[in-house]
Amino acid sequence: MQAEGGSLTLTPQYEDFTFADFGETVVEKRLKGWEGEVKVVAGQEDVNILELALASTESITDTDGGTSGAMDAKIGTKLIGRRVNIHPRILPDSVKDMDWTIYNMASTEGFTREYNQEQGNVEITLTMMPREGFDASKPGNFFYRGGVDPNANENDGGNDDSGDDSPN
Repeated sequence: MQAEGGSLTLTPQYEDFTFADFGETVVEKRLKGWEGEVKVVAGQEDVNILELALASTESITDTDGGTSGAMDAKIGTKLIGRRVNIHPRILPDSVKDMDWTIYNMASTEGFTREYNQEQGNVEITLTMMPREGFDASKPGNFFYRGGVDPNANENDGGNDDSGDDSPN
């Protein structure tokens, strides 16, 4: 997907450590996780965009086996994320140094569609989750920057780096 615009936010989460001898003074901070969000503005609206904007949906298939729409998923459905690759539009596809890859993201927000006289854009917010098969005792569970996947030799749940799920 080529996006009209967007933003990436990555925030480390730290746990404070204190020692009784120092009262409430924080003497050390340790990484306990990550939060991340990608916001994109899509210039088109189709079933794929709707399914990206509302992760808890299922496709409606027509009599020929093609996708003709989307509907809400059944209650209790597990949230399934997608691999997201952000590639700067000004760079050729062969230059990956500035690419960000987030292993697993899904929309946890709603969908709003304005109906007025002008072209409507679809705003999509994706929330970062750990990759499939993550190991908290090792790095590389949420994202990487550059052209080399540090987990390329591991099975990451079948996610591929196709352009279909990649906001640019």
